[in-house]
Amino acid sequence: MGVNPRSLFNIFRIRSLLKKMLICANDDLVVHVHLTWPFFYVTLASLGLNNIKLIYTEHNTTNKRRRIPLFWLFERLLYSRYSKIICISHGVHESLAKWLGPYLAQRLVTIPNGSRIYTQANRHSLHDRLPRLVSVGSLTSKKKNFATAIRAIAQLRDEVEGYTIIGEGPERSRLEQIIKSERLDNKVQLAGWSDEIEAHLHASDIQLIPSLWEGFGLVAVEGMSTGLPVVASNVAGLCEVLDESNPSVTLINQTDSVDEWVAGIRKAVVDLNRLGISHIAQSSRRQAEKFTLEQMAERYLDVYRQK
Repeated sequence: MGVNPRSLFNIFRIRSLLKKMLICANDDLVVHVHLTWPFFYVTLASLGLNNIKLIYTEHNTTNKRRRIPLFWLFERLLYSRYSKIICISHGVHESLAKWLGPYLAQRLVTIPNGSRIYTQANRHSLHDRLPRLVSVGSLTSKKKNFATAIRAIAQLRDEVEGYTIIGEGPERSRLEQIIKSERLDNKVQLAGWSDEIEAHLHASDIQLIPSLWEGFGLVAVEGMSTGLPVVASNVAGLCEVLDESNPSVTLINQTDSVDEWVAGIRKAVVDLNRLGISHIAQSSRRQAEKFTLEQMAERYLDVYRQK
C-alpha cells in the first residue's frame, strides 16, 4: 500500500478498501491474512462489516507476543474473529492450540506450505573431490543458528571444499567475527542476498539447516527439489518436511551441539558415496514433490469454499 506497515492509519485504509470490495462482491468476501501487523489491522478494520470471512495463516511455532502472559486475552479476542486459522505444519498447530485453548483450537486446520520446485541438478561423484555445503536463510536473528554450523566447518576444514550461506541481515557482523576467529575465510562465504537461489543450490552437494525452530522449512523443500541431501535440526515443523527414513535426510537432535553437526555432515558424505548421488537425488526429489504449490492451493481453495 506504499505506507509504513506499522502505521495505525492502515486500519482506516483497509476498512475503506474492504467496503469498496464488499460492494462488488457477489458472495461473502474472503480476506486471507498473513503476518503480525495485517493480523491486528484487518481484524480491527473489519469490525461491524457483514459478509466478510476472515482467514489467517500462522507461520511460526512461537513469537514475541506469546512471552507476554496478559497478551493471551487480547489475542484470543482477535483470533476469535477468524473463521479458520491455517497452520503451516503440525508443530505450528500444536503450539497455537496450546496458546489459544480448546475452544478456538477447533478452528485450526493444518495445510503444509507449498514450494517452488526447482530443476534437478546433475551433480558429479565425490570420489575425487570434496563436498560443497550451502545454507539459505536470513541473518536477522540467532534463530537460524548458522554460528553452530560455521563452528562445525572449523572441525571439518580439511573435509569440505567450502560452505556458502545465502542471506543477509544484522547477524552478519557476528558471523564474520566467528569466521575470522576460526580462520575460515577461505572456507566459509557469506554470499548475502541473492535472487539466484537455484544456481547456488545446483552448485552445492549438501544443504545445512541448523535452525533452532522453524514453522515449516521451505528452504528444505527447495533444496531437495534439486536433489540435495539435507542435514537439518530435528525441530517441530522442519522435521515434518524431512522424513528421517529417507536416505537423503540426516536430522540433528541437539541443535547447538557442534560435535553432532560434525557427525551429521560426515554421515551425509558417507551416504552420498555409499548409496550414490543419483539414488540420494531421486529420494530428495520425491520428498520435495510432496509439497508443491499446486497441492497447497487446492487445499486453500477448499477452505475458502467452506460456509
